[in-house]
Amino acid sequence: MQVQPSSETVAVNSKQLRKPLKPGWRVVLGRAAWSRHTHERPEGDELKLLGSVSKGAQVGALAMTVEGQYVQVVGDHLTPLKNKEVAKAVAKAPKEPNPEFSRQSPPWPVAPKQTVAPVVILKKRRVAVMP
Repeated sequence: MQVQPSSETVAVNSKQLRKPLKPGWRVVLGRAAWSRHTHERPEGDELKLLGSVSKGAQVGALAMTVEGQYVQVVGDHLTPLKNKEVAKAVAKAPKEPNPEFSRQSPPWPVAPKQTVAPVVILKKRRVAVMP
């Protein structure tokens, strides 16, 4: 059974203004996400790469420093981020389905070592003969 709202409720709801939604940080965790934006760091580096982070036009890899500060990495350029906002986005972030698989395979396809050379056939051109 549906209940009809009273006229007072409708008047109150129509007066409320909605705030426009601010774009928040979007985080995707995993190697496949950060490998698009930066190179792999050596063992013992001060950055721990976590995934990718984006907000509007800002897009890059998400990393954490030794001090616990989140930073956005594009190539070798580091941009500090607000920890509180990014921590919320990391908590909501989708996880990689199988992190072991993505660690072993590169994000781009690799050709097999021994491949057969393609066969190329050259045909004679047709020449138009003018009468």
